[in-house]
Amino acid sequence: MLCALTLAGSGCASSGAGTSALPPAPTTPGALLTEGWYWQDGESLRAESGQWLHLPAAEAGELLLWIETVEGR
Repeated sequence: MLCALTLAGSGCASSGAGTSALPPAPTTPGALLTEGWYWQDGESLRAESGQWLHLPAAEAGELLLWIETVEGR
């Protein structure tokens, strides 16, 4: 009886405990974070400053599908 009261008092025995129905976010082990990046545009070299997150195509696709799933709920 004491154990049941302890669990009920701590919230462990509540039947309305919230759970997340969202799938876990995909991992992105190939991601790179940079402070800027450069690319060739014809004859000139272009630059962008700021923080950029670069993802491999397969990981970016998985992340996009996950975002669409989460936003669709």
